[in-house]
Amino acid sequence: MDMNPSLSEQVVFHLTGRRSEAKLEAIDDLDLRPAQFARFGDLTRLRYDYPLVLVESDASEDYLATLSGLIDKLLRDIAPRGLEGERLRKNVLRLEREIRVALAQGVPGRLTELWERVADALVAKGGEPMQADLARARAALRVDGLLVDCDGATATCVVEHAWRSIQQHKARQARRAIDELVFKLSDLIKADYLRSEAGRHADTLKAGIGSPHQALFDFDAMAQLLAKPSGGSALPAARRARIEAALAVLRSQLFFNGKDSYTYRFDDVGAALAAYSERLPAMAELVKAMAIAELETTGRYVEASHDAHFAGFDLQSLSARDRAFFPDYLVCVPARTAVAPLLDALASGAPLKVLFETAELLDSGSFGETHSSPAAQLASSAMGLNGVYALQSSTARLYCMREQLLAAMHYAGPALVSTFSGLGVHGLPSYLVSAAALQSRAFPAFSYDPSAGGDWARRFSLAGNPQSGEAWPVHEFSYADGDLQRIDAKLPFTLVDFALCDRRYAKHFARVPSGAGNGSMVPVGDWLARPANGVPETVPCVLAVDGESRVHRLIVDEKLVHAARLCAETWHRLQELDGLGTKAAPIVAESAKAEPVAMSAAPQPPEVASEPAAERKSDDPYIETERCTTCNECTQINAAMFAYNANKQASIVNPDAGTYRQLVEAAESCQVSIIHPGKPRNPKEPGLEELRKRAEPFL
Repeated sequence: MDMNPSLSEQVVFHLTGRRSEAKLEAIDDLDLRPAQFARFGDLTRLRYDYPLVLVESDASEDYLATLSGLIDKLLRDIAPRGLEGERLRKNVLRLEREIRVALAQGVPGRLTELWERVADALVAKGGEPMQADLARARAALRVDGLLVDCDGATATCVVEHAWRSIQQHKARQARRAIDELVFKLSDLIKADYLRSEAGRHADTLKAGIGSPHQALFDFDAMAQLLAKPSGGSALPAARRARIEAALAVLRSQLFFNGKDSYTYRFDDVGAALAAYSERLPAMAELVKAMAIAELETTGRYVEASHDAHFAGFDLQSLSARDRAFFPDYLVCVPARTAVAPLLDALASGAPLKVLFETAELLDSGSFGETHSSPAAQLASSAMGLNGVYALQSSTARLYCMREQLLAAMHYAGPALVSTFSGLGVHGLPSYLVSAAALQSRAFPAFSYDPSAGGDWARRFSLAGNPQSGEAWPVHEFSYADGDLQRIDAKLPFTLVDFALCDRRYAKHFARVPSGAGNGSMVPVGDWLARPANGVPETVPCVLAVDGESRVHRLIVDEKLVHAARLCAETWHRLQELDGLGTKAAPIVAESAKAEPVAMSAAPQPPEVASEPAAERKSDDPYIETERCTTCNECTQINAAMFAYNANKQASIVNPDAGTYRQLVEAAESCQVSIIHPGKPRNPKEPGLEELRKRAEPFL
């Protein structure tokens, strides 16, 4: 009996979601992932944006770094070029990986703390050479801070660190200004006191002279001499009272008073708004006191005009500049917080910096008039409010969006930071899921800065999205079919692929059994490029991989495809705001047979770093591209043989475009010894015996 599904059965599933149990299989228990995930298993073996280092620095722009970036910079500074520094580089990179492993296992700590702990373990195994290399690297480390991995606490840690770095800088400036005014007003009071009878008393004069010199003076005689020419107080009673009142406000204020200051970190927007409203009168009093102090210390206070002005000074008198002088309020709202109150709070104009993190993006599986949940649309809604800075980014992309995040914290007004964590989905690492949300356009990265200009083109930016001019990011993928024949494909990463990450949406997929023909199946990227009407003669499909890296072809139902169309339309509107045109994402149709086995996934999405190449020997030349430091040495030797990829890391694009001598010279000149020249390709090239000997250390 034929167990393969017919076209009509495939069409029925696509249109209705009903499958023939004997021919179209459910995927609920198959543990499938998008095919593009094939090469990403153990993330601790990858060098990518995580873990992050929350840098402790007085310069707010340096608040965030990556562990791999810090290690790369450190090695550039201390490791000798070529083979001489290779042992040092390998040992420090091993330390980096062990720090990454420790953090993934839940060991918290600062960079220096984990460094010391991991170094001790490595030295116990590696002995004196390891100890010497790690001690040298540790001595050169100039940065410290808390290490954070990509998990449920990441967004809160990073956003709070950025906010705190800005607020500490603002507080230091405010305290300097207030302290200077206190000092000057105190001098006026002190000078006036010294002119008074009490200030001219012998005991007062004696107290003003240092004890080593008190025996040299007759303070009773001095008091009598000063009594007649000094006269009375220089400060009229009204002015003295005004100065003393201003001094009292400046000294008692709780906005910039160290440990006794107000709290500005909240978990509820209602509580933050209430605190802001309660403090408005005190804000007005402090602004008034500072203005009076400035006028008094410069001799510009005119009672005839200024008395009336300050008599009516209240919270309504505060200007936008006055309000910007005070700290901003950070509100990290818990998951599942209602969206409407957040928008109301932002619309109030209060200086709130709101972090909203969601783990839910899709529309509960119903996929009706929208593809996404209200939480996923919060940042887009905030852009419609007057004067609100809006930033949206998945957790995986936070480091790349660090400048926009800092701008949101600097912004003189309310700001929203909306993030997607990717937690609790299909047992996958949250980094991969949050990166998939960005890739699929389900949760694109963007920023909206109302202060950047008068039109949308200057206010809105999609910077930070992969292939932002395309409908979907397209990535190469290679695998073997049932006959072990290599198939190279170009796969777009769509909302359909993102839904495949979550078992809750398994009902929208059906697996085509092993050995079934697939001429009726069209890659979902091509399917989305055609109009949706009528009864189809083909059905959309995607590729997935299981835990053993076997490739499966899945049919997709119409509800999920409809959601992907809505997602594409939303993305297109964002592109229009940014002035980008949309292109159709190219796709290569497959013709695999039976149960294919994955051979390799091609270059990773931009926010997912490649896995370091394992140590190997090969007759063919190759470069450990992921370790390239962009030194230009090899490309200067032969730009036709060596070239940079999109990440400015080198690879050998044409080994026949030059000589074996050039390969060996490039290996010798490489600063990090990552070029492996392989065996000579031309047996007649002059001087091969010498070149083989020179190449041996790099094979």
